[in-house]
Amino acid sequence: MSSAEKAAQALPALENYDLRVLQAIELGMIQHQIVPHDEVLRYSGLNINEIDHRLDNLYQNELIYRERDPYLGYLMNYNGYDLLALNALVKADILEYLGPSIGIGKEADVFEGVTPDNKTVAVKFHRLGRTSFRDTKRKREYLSDRRHTSWQYQSRLAAETEYKALQLMYEAGVNVPEPIYQNRHAIVMQYIEAVQLSEIIELMEPEIFLDDILTNMKKAYKVGVVHSDLSEYNILIDSDTHVWIIDWPQYIPKDHYNAEEILKRDIGNITYYFKRKFGTEMTRTEAIDFVKN
Repeated sequence: MSSAEKAAQALPALENYDLRVLQAIELGMIQHQIVPHDEVLRYSGLNINEIDHRLDNLYQNELIYRERDPYLGYLMNYNGYDLLALNALVKADILEYLGPSIGIGKEADVFEGVTPDNKTVAVKFHRLGRTSFRDTKRKREYLSDRRHTSWQYQSRLAAETEYKALQLMYEAGVNVPEPIYQNRHAIVMQYIEAVQLSEIIELMEPEIFLDDILTNMKKAYKVGVVHSDLSEYNILIDSDTHVWIIDWPQYIPKDHYNAEEILKRDIGNITYYFKRKFGTEMTRTEAIDFVKN
């Protein structure tokens, strides 16, 4: 069972004081890798008898870790962070319940969700920490100046960055899922029933699909956004043969010092893939010229 599913199961049984203590640990993790017991007490504002009962409850529900060396302290895990995000989505009338898993990736888990008005949405939980911290900092500009950042906080920054990108792209007419809401490391967005480009064996008139992808890249570039991690794994094709581009947490602005090189890499990845798998003839140079001009 995934951490989001565990969180969804645990949430109905928790009381407001449990959530208050969990939020106190979340706040303490800004300053501490392991939040001292006294700091949890201070941030929560509860008395010591009440807080110990709540900490035991959170620990039994596998929402936090308890450490005793070098001091008694607590650390929230992804179960707990998922629970806080889900609670916020429910309180904001964004999500009614969490559905089945859509996909598990290196840095995110995606689930179906249902809104209070019975609309199906996608709920994406960023999960930085499955790759190394060094590799994460190398790839993501917003972490480069931070010495101590928990995996949960890194994931929150990734979600904020992707949500901002989706808003920019959606308003610019780029075929991306419509962004609906973001809280902590979770993004609620339009649910798209589609197939990953990497899973498609044969395409009729692949040149049309390649042109559609490049046109979307052109629209993104026009409003100052470069995907920076584009491949056959984050391009979807739906039953109406529409192309969708997903996974934008690593995007960089057009004026980034390395933007042109990364744009060319993105374009090269796609043109090479289409040439190798579907036999298209457009060159990388032609594609770059189309996107930039």
